[in-house]
Amino acid sequence: MSQPLCVFCRRHPIEQLWRPFCSERCKLQDLARWAEGAYRVAAEPVCDTDESDDESQKAEG
Repeated sequence: MSQPLCVFCRRHPIEQLWRPFCSERCKLQDLARWAEGAYRVAAEPVCDTDESDDESQKAEG
């Protein structure tokens, strides 16, 4: 059975220390992509807070 590959670079086998990555470098590059917003979860857009504030003020007034 072959060893699983790094989830980031897909070239090197996984190292137990950095699992599921092959190295700290791949781990940090993946984290940077998350921080930049490169990975996104598909979902409906969240409504603007300005619109919801206007609606709540109308309901109160």
